Amino acid sequence: MNIEEKKIILQEIKQISGKDGDSSYGIAEYEDDRLEDFLMLDEYTRLQEPRKFLILGGRGSGKTRLFRTFNLPEGLRELFQRDDLSGLNATNATVVKGYERREDRFPTETVLEKYASDKEALAYWNGSLLFQLFDALRQELFEDKLLQPIFKKITGNEDLRQFMDNRNLKSLSSWIPYIQNNPEIWSGLLDQLNAYLLEVDRWIFVTYDDLDRLTSSYEDLFPFIRTLLSFWALRDLRWERIRCKIFLRNDLYAPVSRNFMDASKLSVNTIRLEWNPLSLYRLFVKRLANAGNSEALAYLRQIQGLVSDNKVSSLGFIPTKERSLIEQFVIQLIGKYMGNSPKRGLSYQWMPNHLQDANGALAPRAFIKCFSTAAVGMLNDERALASLEEDRLILPTMIQNALVSVSEDRVIELSEEYPWLETLKPMLQGMTMLVDQRTFLNAIDMTRWTDKKTLPSQTEIGLFDVLKKLGIIYLASDGRVNVPEIYLHGFGMKRRGGLRRKV
Repeated sequence: MNIEEKKIILQEIKQISGKDGDSSYGIAEYEDDRLEDFLMLDEYTRLQEPRKFLILGGRGSGKTRLFRTFNLPEGLRELFQRDDLSGLNATNATVVKGYERREDRFPTETVLEKYASDKEALAYWNGSLLFQLFDALRQELFEDKLLQPIFKKITGNEDLRQFMDNRNLKSLSSWIPYIQNNPEIWSGLLDQLNAYLLEVDRWIFVTYDDLDRLTSSYEDLFPFIRTLLSFWALRDLRWERIRCKIFLRNDLYAPVSRNFMDASKLSVNTIRLEWNPLSLYRLFVKRLANAGNSEALAYLRQIQGLVSDNKVSSLGFIPTKERSLIEQFVIQLIGKYMGNSPKRGLSYQWMPNHLQDANGALAPRAFIKCFSTAAVGMLNDERALASLEEDRLILPTMIQNALVSVSEDRVIELSEEYPWLETLKPMLQGMTMLVDQRTFLNAIDMTRWTDKKTLPSQTEIGLFDVLKKLGIIYLASDGRVNVPEIYLHGFGMKRRGGLRRKV
């Protein structure tokens, strides 16, 4: 393979995490919904189990991507491929969005903050469910004889009629009191709608994402999250055909969110989004195979069986699940070791080991970005390209250099989810790991935050505990504070003998 051919494939790897290598496009909100870029993990098939309604994942775990795929008709078909004992399949299932910040039919943060108590938050979820179901069944309400009693009840009640128009969803003050004062009416309606769906062998799934954006105040989030979880947990066995899928950030699944009766039983309803090294490499291979580049596809096919011979439905080319073939690909791409000898570590393990957070969690977005950034480095260094042996495309040093940039992007990305980290960052800059706990706590200056309501805790030790839960820091065996590589450089911290950016 000559240098020009290698450049063509590297150019494709460069763009694999977003447009023209722009880091902002690595963020989920800007990613396309192409199913060819979506990796169907075995765990995702559990979404077809009606009782699995809580999907937990960290930032960058693919939670929002899975939410969007579930809401796409063609995505739902792929997720519901297998036969299910419940009779559920993509042809008799309808998906409606119960909340997504990007859709302007939902109330703004400012409006919802006025209703941040358990009673009012519960009324909000009850009422918004009526809006979604009436909208999904709009045609049937007019035409289906089974629904005529329900339709007459709605049209004969001025207060209920407003739920027939989704434009009223944002006008909470007009319908929250009605929901609070008439539970027997709306709950009876929901029971009747469930009975209708059962009669006609149909399912409706209500999906929720962006729950961390319901309110700008951190504390105000929890009445909404707690009541949403309790509402659906209580109806897990009551409704056969009105179901939900709640996509929730790991840290928001806190004790305060589970402070309701029977919350301990939520484990049977939960799917956790977790990635391992094999899945990460498979995602990279899949995106490269489906990039529409014949040279890249030919490069992958040098390893027989690495990708499917043909495109598989709308998912495109599918990568192998055999680790040995994936390892062959990594060796072909960057070599067996991260240097000239085994002392530098196996290349297959090096990236996952250095990209995992303090809890051992891996984020696919950071993993893909590492390859993309390394490809940019190779394209900008003709001498490095000329030094590549055989069919190698990336030098191990470029992967190591990329980790610094990816760490910076990861912290920026995390700060979007947790804005208070942006204020914390200068306090930690220049700190050399490892440090004793007292030194770390002394660096946190609580007076720096002017808007305290965005903080998950009002004390230094409280923020310290949150940082541990987020996987940003951990305590070493000797009790000192340590930071994993994926966050170390992004926060401007150092480690003696650690990685340094190539000059």
